[in-house]
Amino acid sequence: MKRAALIEKEWILHKPIEDFVLKEVRELTFNRARGLIALFKEGCETAYIARYREDVHGGLSPEKIRKAKDTYLAAVHLNSKVASSITTITGKLTGLDEKRAVTERLKGCDDMEEVSDITKEFAPGSRKTKANIARGLGLEGPALKVLNGEFVDFCSLITREMKTVRDVEENMKALVADLINKDEEVRKIALKIVKLQTNVRMTVTSKLTREVEKKIETEAVKKVRERYREVIGLTRTAYHIMSHTVSALNRGSEEGVIAWKVELNPSDVTKMHPFQKKTVHRNMQNFFQSAYFYSINTYTVPMLERGVKRFLSKSSEERSITVFGRNVEQLFSQKGVHSKYVIALDPGSIVKAAFLEPNGKVIDMDQFSFSFRAPTFDSRGIEILKNWAKQTMGKDIVVAVGNGSNTYGTQTAVSTMIQNEAFPKEIDVCFCVVPEHGASKYSCTDAAREEFGEDVDIKLISAVSIGRRLIDPMSEYVKIEPQHLGKGQYQLSINEKSLKGKLVDVVRDRVSLIGVDLNLASEALLRNICGLNSTTAAEIVKYRMQKGRFKSRAELKKVKGIGDVSFQQCSGFLTVSRPDELDQPAKKRFKTPDGVAGWSPLDTTTVHPDHYGIALKLISKLNLTVEQIVSGADISFTNLTPEEEEIIKLLRDKPDLKPPPVMMKKCRALKNLRVNEVFLGTVTNTTDFGVFVDIGVEKDGLVHISNYRKNNEQPKTKSSNNKNAPKSNTFVNKNDPEADFKNVPSVGDQIEVIIQGIKGDRISLVPIKEPEPQSSSFASGSR
Repeated sequence: MKRAALIEKEWILHKPIEDFVLKEVRELTFNRARGLIALFKEGCETAYIARYREDVHGGLSPEKIRKAKDTYLAAVHLNSKVASSITTITGKLTGLDEKRAVTERLKGCDDMEEVSDITKEFAPGSRKTKANIARGLGLEGPALKVLNGEFVDFCSLITREMKTVRDVEENMKALVADLINKDEEVRKIALKIVKLQTNVRMTVTSKLTREVEKKIETEAVKKVRERYREVIGLTRTAYHIMSHTVSALNRGSEEGVIAWKVELNPSDVTKMHPFQKKTVHRNMQNFFQSAYFYSINTYTVPMLERGVKRFLSKSSEERSITVFGRNVEQLFSQKGVHSKYVIALDPGSIVKAAFLEPNGKVIDMDQFSFSFRAPTFDSRGIEILKNWAKQTMGKDIVVAVGNGSNTYGTQTAVSTMIQNEAFPKEIDVCFCVVPEHGASKYSCTDAAREEFGEDVDIKLISAVSIGRRLIDPMSEYVKIEPQHLGKGQYQLSINEKSLKGKLVDVVRDRVSLIGVDLNLASEALLRNICGLNSTTAAEIVKYRMQKGRFKSRAELKKVKGIGDVSFQQCSGFLTVSRPDELDQPAKKRFKTPDGVAGWSPLDTTTVHPDHYGIALKLISKLNLTVEQIVSGADISFTNLTPEEEEIIKLLRDKPDLKPPPVMMKKCRALKNLRVNEVFLGTVTNTTDFGVFVDIGVEKDGLVHISNYRKNNEQPKTKSSNNKNAPKSNTFVNKNDPEADFKNVPSVGDQIEVIIQGIKGDRISLVPIKEPEPQSSSFASGSR
């Protein structure tokens, strides 16, 4: 993860770089956009900017700041691409006017697609367009005269290449049409249409590809049709198509199953076109009308259809990242189970098992067979679990069962052992279901081999990962590549390189803003903290091993690789609890020039070390201690400056942790479920189409999103021109991404649901009431 200051080439685009950011993040002013760009150039990361530089961004969410940064980087790349394209293309041209015209066209580009289109025109061996052929015949001057209202005598343009007036007219029509399509005002209207900001009617349609149609009766195709049944034969207005639907269409397209497109109504485009009332010479009107409609049908409408499709796809990708980010934040915010020994089971025909101490240290690992008839573990497996239970020294046990293949059978086997009192009577044994997404992939990594050694069966490592996810969720989940966490919607349909980079950024933001203890955090956690990377994280762990625990945040500066910039970025997200030395007599205390052990009570808070001076003055002014303010006691603060109010907010900022998974002693079979039964379930994933809930059976149930967004999903319009077009694009709420999550429960929330229907292995649920965070650590007993 590179965080060095960014270096730009000379800015040559007509539009200032701030305008690119403002176009995508409308909440910013020009000066705030400029301030943000300055921070990006310095190498500041999103989490640092979000928490500590509100004076610059004015209260943007991390998602918006990340979008601003992505836009800034894209603009820098565009500027660089334009510069290289100018050099390449103009080097092949001889005429000064032609060079100047191409340079101006390139400098006016808003995106890479425009640059690519211009570059293709001049690529060696590329098929020349009709318009460029006409340019090559010297017709650009006469074409411009027509658009400027002058009369052009086509007979005077007849040459050896254009032998008739008809030839001249056809070439002129193509060139005039091209000039119309590239007109600045036309492009402005086109941009509004592409971004769904007009009333132009446009429809998204889909169908099976020809290749799939040929094999329509095969079993493979039948399975594919079932998987994509909701998006095959789709006809929907582009204004109301949801992001997850577009993602499904793109995935189906990548698999060669679905062909989809956007179709515009040309008459709507004509009504909005800036050249609709264009005045030309009266003797050129018929020709101009022909060129005008040729431009709309041949150039403008296809360009808009491609543009809308790209816009929908890009927006769906952004939405997938947003949904992923929210789910990951909730996943990482779950409390761990630290008071019990853990037996972790990775289900399958061969059950992989691990026995862990409450702190996650591995005591033993093994594997044994599973009998599907009973269902139960084989006799050897039962004895292994019994023997492990005898080694807890009276401490209780929780069995963490992975939610993969045969999870229900494994839950049943554990439930049977509990009911048959197979475990020592003096300890309490219960079980819970733990997501196992990515566990097998982690077990194959170099990091896993480094921890467990080359001789350990990698299949057993996945069981350890499952158990540790229950003990310390965030520490374990950060070891998994983000795209394999199984949270969100259709992430795998996004460009792999783009996906990985963006999801890694989301994970870094979430880990940083939750924060970690500098003396307890693993290397995997530390490398995901803003301002740190794999090298500096390893150096911090090495320093701890050689010097012992960190006494203060300031001591971080002694770590190799932690310079002023790294310290500025990371220190606020790393807490240091009160050193033991402070509990010793004064003569024995470890002293530094900064004070006793260099430690400050502010080291336990999210106040940045740069602001310690202001914070200490404020605490003295209020005649309070840090502990009193941090405790959240009912203390009123008056006459504070904005800077002081921000300090109070940081002092009281604590992560909102969610309870661990629900603990059980019995499980239910899918075949025994009944409609109208009530369950207390745990949310495992949220998407734009529904909320997945674990109710203790082998399959998660689905609460349709309409139960939470009854007034949101299909907005009505008051538009007089097009009843299908909403006032704004609600496909993605651009003003506030979190608004789409209002009233929708989060990953880890425990909610009461009622079974609405059962079809095969699909369980349809409805919520009984709004979700309420559980204050108790976990529930025991049957659900």
